[in-house]
Amino acid sequence: MNKHKLPSRPRVAKFLGLAAMAIYMMSCNPVDPNTELTDVIINNNSAELSQRVTMYSKNASSNNTRSVTSKLVMPEVPTPEYDLIMDNNYKDWAAEAKNYLLPKGTVLTTGIQFKNNTYYIEGEVTITNYWGNGTLIVMPGGKVNYPSNMPIHQLNIMSYGEFNITGNEKFNINSGSSVMISGDFSYPNIWVGGKLYVSDGLTASILEIREHAICQVDCSVQVDEYMILHNYADFTVGSYLSSPSIEMNSASILQIEAGSLVSTKSLCLRNPCTVTVKGGDLEYAVLSADKIEVHTGNIKEMFTGWLDIHYQTIDNYSGKELEWLSSIKLNGDTYLTADGCHPEFGEQPEIETEPVVGLEHIAQVVTPDHGHYISSTCIQTMADMAYVSYHTRGADYHGCIEVLNVSDDMCSILSYMEHPTLDFNHLILDNSRIIAAGGEPKNGAFLGVINLGGGIFQTNDAELKQIKLDGASASCVIRNGNYLHATTNEGYHTLDANSFNTVASIPSAGSSKFVSSDGTNMGVVSLTDKNSEQSLAVLNMYNASDYTFSNPKQTITLDIIAPVNGKNVMHIEGNDTYVCLGKNGLKRYTDGVEVAEFKVSGDTIAAANGLAVDNKYVYVAYGHGGLFVLNKTDLSVVTSYSYTGGKSANYVTVSDDILYVAYGLSGVQIFRLIEK
Repeated sequence: MNKHKLPSRPRVAKFLGLAAMAIYMMSCNPVDPNTELTDVIINNNSAELSQRVTMYSKNASSNNTRSVTSKLVMPEVPTPEYDLIMDNNYKDWAAEAKNYLLPKGTVLTTGIQFKNNTYYIEGEVTITNYWGNGTLIVMPGGKVNYPSNMPIHQLNIMSYGEFNITGNEKFNINSGSSVMISGDFSYPNIWVGGKLYVSDGLTASILEIREHAICQVDCSVQVDEYMILHNYADFTVGSYLSSPSIEMNSASILQIEAGSLVSTKSLCLRNPCTVTVKGGDLEYAVLSADKIEVHTGNIKEMFTGWLDIHYQTIDNYSGKELEWLSSIKLNGDTYLTADGCHPEFGEQPEIETEPVVGLEHIAQVVTPDHGHYISSTCIQTMADMAYVSYHTRGADYHGCIEVLNVSDDMCSILSYMEHPTLDFNHLILDNSRIIAAGGEPKNGAFLGVINLGGGIFQTNDAELKQIKLDGASASCVIRNGNYLHATTNEGYHTLDANSFNTVASIPSAGSSKFVSSDGTNMGVVSLTDKNSEQSLAVLNMYNASDYTFSNPKQTITLDIIAPVNGKNVMHIEGNDTYVCLGKNGLKRYTDGVEVAEFKVSGDTIAAANGLAVDNKYVYVAYGHGGLFVLNKTDLSVVTSYSYTGGKSANYVTVSDDILYVAYGLSGVQIFRLIEK
């Protein structure tokens, strides 16, 4: 947002085109405007600064959640390696510390003593008791009858045959023990404190995954009454989970595969826990719940991956607005065909289509703490580096600029600079320095210049040079050959890029908002009214070589811009010009004629603020409406992201497949553009 805090200066000439322009040509300023500012604070402690970064990428664990346990794999059926035969002469009290084989056709009812050894079961054994620790392997065709009243303790069981639970007590796998089942597994009441793996289907009336326990079912889980994931529990489901009630507690993880289905009447998430989708890009899983209950507001860390959440109600007890990741759809259009593990879900589209473009959330960088509200205003990139400017929200001034590094889906803050009396609305990278446009309460509009070393701020070269401009606040600056062009609330200006002497000043009837050039053409967007809530805007086009703005080749009447204190980014590309017009959306002009527009329908508040363009897409930062990726040919929506909580998308920059969005009071959101 541009700040207009100083009274307007007397108008030299009204903005009525070339005839009414006043151009001031000078070799130097009558008063040296270049002031060295020493109140600059530099911080290059990346570890400290990066505490404001939260990672969401599937390739990086979040700051506040743990990683999903590695996938369990059932070993191939082993060849029995045994020393002794179990038969009617076997006595558990006399068992040796050697491996045993129960041959095919042999049926025993006995206790078993384990001495860190292995029992291979090819026949049938009914276990009455056991002690010690070791391994029990049920071979194909073998059968084990195990009493439910005897918790599995210090025992590893692998079943390729039949593992049958007898009795009516809960079946309890204690911590330090594991049960791995090839095939289906069924029992009314299952408590997992160690590890449970089932290759096919699991059915139960009650399923509890205890603290730090791990459960993985590769096909389907069907629970009749309820299931609970206790603190730090891991539960992985390959295709289908159905339970009337699912409760998740602190740091528990429910991982589902892409294309899978979770169906429940009630999902309750207590404290931070995670429902995540593992799988390919843009391959959605579905969570279908009548009611979802959440007790913490960090919802972006609680639902991750490509997930379509279908719900009737969300009971939010966190006291915070829920803010979802870009990969999350709410009551979306995902259709799942029936397979061997899960039923059909959704309505089959008339024409089978797959999403081809999506946004993967990489990271969020929250705003620095200045003791007051500040907003991110502009982002420029160079290789893996991103430079972000901030200004104070409201009447105060206290801005900053910071340097981000994004590589290998990891984000960190490398460097930070702040000044207690300057606000920064826009910036450019100019060789080994930053040139920022902003405002200051005493001297008004300025360009600020600060040197970089190795891409970051230098504590031994921390002076910021301030170049005074006409007006209260500067909104934009660009480099054009040996010159700088800047816009302010009084007009637009040309400065020598080396001496910073003013070369030309063009007053405007209202604020000048943005200047852009593609190296051939150059344009300036200006308002025609001052001190109004809305204003008609005009676009003056020049040859890029017309450094003094002396000969406009075309003046284009745009549309009403509202609000007048927002951003109105423009992009020139050959004969096409894209302009953000606030509540009137985004428009594209070809040779000065409007040919396409994009506007969020039914929203009277959202405003198109910032844009970026590449060879395929137009990216629009559309205020509280969010981020939109548009087809370049017709400005139709390809994909989008809405950041709730009243946050405003102000500016967007694209570097390869990484999107950086300045989200005002919420800092910076970073995405990867996924094309399938």
